[in-house]
Amino acid sequence: MCYAIPGKVIEIKDSFVTIDYFGERRKAKNDFYKLSLGDYIYAQGGFVIQKISPQEAEETLQLWRKIFFKLQKRDLKLTERPKNLYRIANSIRQKKLGNSCCIHGILEFSNYCRNDCFYCGLRKSNYKIRRYRMDTEEIFKNCKYAVEELNFKAIVLQSGEDLWYTEEKLEEIVKKIVRELPVLLILSIGERDLKLYEDLYREGARGVLLRFETSNKKLYEKYRPYHHFEDRINLIKNLKDLGYLTFTGFLFGLPGESKKDILNDIRLTGDLNPDMFSFGPFIPHHHTPLAEATPPTLELALDTIARTRIMYPESRILVTTSLETLDKKNGLREGLLSGANSLMINITPEEYRKDYEIYPGRAGIELSLKERINSVIELLNSLGRAPTDLGI
Repeated sequence: MCYAIPGKVIEIKDSFVTIDYFGERRKAKNDFYKLSLGDYIYAQGGFVIQKISPQEAEETLQLWRKIFFKLQKRDLKLTERPKNLYRIANSIRQKKLGNSCCIHGILEFSNYCRNDCFYCGLRKSNYKIRRYRMDTEEIFKNCKYAVEELNFKAIVLQSGEDLWYTEEKLEEIVKKIVRELPVLLILSIGERDLKLYEDLYREGARGVLLRFETSNKKLYEKYRPYHHFEDRINLIKNLKDLGYLTFTGFLFGLPGESKKDILNDIRLTGDLNPDMFSFGPFIPHHHTPLAEATPPTLELALDTIARTRIMYPESRILVTTSLETLDKKNGLREGLLSGANSLMINITPEEYRKDYEIYPGRAGIELSLKERINSVIELLNSLGRAPTDLGI
């Protein structure tokens, strides 16, 4: 199963192209390819990531034609006559964005971190965690497998704030992946220098996942010692100005947080005009200062997704692994039925996966990668969602 549908270029204007998908038209920015009218391309996150031959495109489109409209009908049926907040939000999602559901692979390449955040199991003061790092070749090997064997079109490279990865190392990693693989590359490496992000954009990275954690400045600076709220917000804004797709949002359920804080979190995320909302419940880790805290309920998580969808009808909203962890059986399904339209699949090798312990008991890590993919595709089919991103 591909995680993108090939589209036909029907208009070119400056660095943007208009693409036709079964009569549906979307736009994408073209930074890397020489294109002509009639060419077939894959787009992801609003960027052209690959040019393919008409023959290859037609073979894939034949497969999609059999299921695309069938999935649309199923999605429409599930959004008829909504009766509660969650289903109203899901109906809005369907009307504004259709049934596409972005799927990103996430590779957690290092669990070292220089920070001591109270809520995170990767904090530098957690001496009980087994630390690991991947080198350039290992990172590339895993990305190559995900793209060429599993058909992922977008990959998030995630780590703690690990300064072992110097500017030179990160440039080498990004350059190798972007030059050799047709993929949208998204970085989740924390609060690094703006110049570094400028250099990585030049090498081909096009997305950044960086949450602001909480809009409550006092809580932010209490739970992130020696960090300043304004610095985080300014970095997110500057990354947006550089041209990056920005994925941002917050943790909800932190000790001392109010319902008003969560509403402010949603509003601040919207004010930052992200390309994707990424927020999830705080789940306490037993080797952190917040070990005794109580995690939020699944109901609060679904309320937050639904209210975000109603406030920002055309937003892309991620179902995070932390939400799935609150209810491993139904969390993903209920998140999608409450207005979300994106998810991530962990492509980290099994030998490391359990050690990236931001919080304990993460959903999905007990499955093999292929088992996880199959379970996600089966769920999306049952909900009428097409596992693809059509662009903007």
